[in-house]
Amino acid sequence: MALVVFVSVVMVRFRETGDFFSTLPSLTTNGFLGVVMWCYHFGRRGAESAWVHRYSKPTVPLGDVLIEYVYYWGFAAWIAVSLTPYASHTPNKWLTLPGVLLFIVAERGNAHAHRMLRDLRPEGSKQRVIPRGFLFERVSSPHYLFEILSWVGFALVVQTWAATAFLVVGAAILASWANARHVAYRKEFDGQDGREPYPTSRRALIPGVF
Repeated sequence: MALVVFVSVVMVRFRETGDFFSTLPSLTTNGFLGVVMWCYHFGRRGAESAWVHRYSKPTVPLGDVLIEYVYYWGFAAWIAVSLTPYASHTPNKWLTLPGVLLFIVAERGNAHAHRMLRDLRPEGSKQRVIPRGFLFERVSSPHYLFEILSWVGFALVVQTWAATAFLVVGAAILASWANARHVAYRKEFDGQDGREPYPTSRRALIPGVF
């Protein structure tokens, strides 16, 4: 839905200037890149939700669903508005290429971590095991780390207050989720009664730090 809201707002903002696709070139280069990056990320996430993720819980609490919708829809609309010519600004071109490269690497890392988590749990099973390999050797939630890095790259490219706010709020949420997952892993895999001990050197989100 974040993708739908984002594209809808962009189209509305271009309505006065004519057809949506014919006016896309009027976006700044960074604005156009931002549109592509946002659409790619949420398009991939939608595909993963349908064909990759295996959820341990059959349903999500209604309150969490509503909060998530408000969060994503609100930021999708704000960021879409910030990328249109009506809110144009002059971005620092030196940050564009590093931002794009970071986004690409982080998106690939996020997708790879998601596939690894999917392969840990047989279909229909709720069994939990300690993730091994890749960046899982250093942190409990590399998929959250790569998600944050994706939005760092996005913010470097579009350089708007909306993107920066989305990054800060999203990073705080993902950090709290990563810490909760880390605590749960350590509690479940405590090395007692034949259970495998969770690696003591592994951190929640940032290698060697947090």
